[in-house]
Amino acid sequence: MSTLVVKGNASGSGTITVEGPNTNSNFTVSIPAATTTLIGTDTTDVLTNKSIAATQLTGTIAAARLPAGSVLQVVQGVTTTQAVSTSTIWSASNLTVSITPTNASSKIAVFVSGGMNGFAGGGASDENMGLKIYRKIGSGSFAEVESSSRGQQAIYVSANIYSGLSINYLDSPSTTSTVTYTLYFRRENGSGTASVNRDSNNQTQIITMEIAG
Repeated sequence: MSTLVVKGNASGSGTITVEGPNTNSNFTVSIPAATTTLIGTDTTDVLTNKSIAATQLTGTIAAARLPAGSVLQVVQGVTTTQAVSTSTIWSASNLTVSITPTNASSKIAVFVSGGMNGFAGGGASDENMGLKIYRKIGSGSFAEVESSSRGQQAIYVSANIYSGLSINYLDSPSTTSTVTYTLYFRRENGSGTASVNRDSNNQTQIITMEIAG
């Protein structure tokens, strides 16, 4: 039969008391056959070589612990307000959204969808409308995220035509400041009118997702 030895510390002067529970039943506490350190429910410890059933986990996992490619947050912007322009200069629409990255290494996936409208005027045979995503970091100025952000050009043929629009872009703002994305548009040629949304019955949305880097 093995022997249980309780050994005090030669440098310590305190007393450790092992106290039994208030029970009339018999219990067995098994001590592992290993040189180890026991931990208690009131101590702060780091567990190694241990596993916990997933069903026992609660709380929030820190964003820094999530693997690359994980979606850290999603923010949506929606507008039903029509933005109209007859200019060939890039103009801001009413579609905008702001997201604050949790890490500077994160990427921001931007998805824009909805509708646009054009009316060819002045005898024009066609009307083209251009789209771009612009961004602003913090209190800075808006600038296009990159020339490749340009979405489809809708072609309007001497009529009031409503068409779908879509732009998807993966941005790397490299910041933890608030980033604001806005859809910009313009009339590409002709002399008609270009608009995002035809009227309040239509909706355009922009969705941003922070992706762990």
